[in-house]
Amino acid sequence: MWPTVGRMYTPKHFNLPDLSHARLMIQEHPLATLMLIDPTHGLSATPVPMIWGAPSDASSGEGWWLEGHLARANPHVAALMSGEVGEVLVQFNGPGAYISPTHYDTPLSVPTWNYLTLQVHGRVQVIDDEAGKDALLKRLIATQEPDYAAQWRGLPAEFQRKLLGAIVGFRIPVERWTMKAKLSQNRSADERARILAHQEHHGSLEEQMLARWVRELEPR
Repeated sequence: MWPTVGRMYTPKHFNLPDLSHARLMIQEHPLATLMLIDPTHGLSATPVPMIWGAPSDASSGEGWWLEGHLARANPHVAALMSGEVGEVLVQFNGPGAYISPTHYDTPLSVPTWNYLTLQVHGRVQVIDDEAGKDALLKRLIATQEPDYAAQWRGLPAEFQRKLLGAIVGFRIPVERWTMKAKLSQNRSADERARILAHQEHHGSLEEQMLARWVRELEPR
């Protein structure tokens, strides 16, 4: 019996409980890390792009899932198909950036790192029938490149079957999740304003992406 994966450390002022923010994170940063305890290989992790899935109304935070696929040759696939893998952990990482203490009010300060991350827990449901995988690929295409859908449908049937045979799809119904946004909420208003101004006007692309999240989370 594999242990339940614990939650990440998330002080209250860094916690983002709004599901819309989790969905935005997945849409903007779909390349996740799938972590599991493989009975053969132990603790393992693999990068895999995933998409959000939900019933027509998931505003309550219940009933949503993640979807993706792995190469059949990936050793994780055998573990997942064996049914011996328990709870998995999926992590999406958003933008992150160094924060200089020069932005703070007192010289008795030290650097830190601001970032956004989302952790999702659940159990994998394998999708390995041809129709199910075809539908999954079409949902992935619709999310990432809708214009490619016609080209996929136009590929020779035998070629499509070969490609579908080389992958195994999956769905992870979400049992619990935590989104953490460490954006200097524990600093003074003046300090936060200086950090934001630096990121927006002088920052790297990563810093500018972080600043957009700060603006996104401003009270309206």
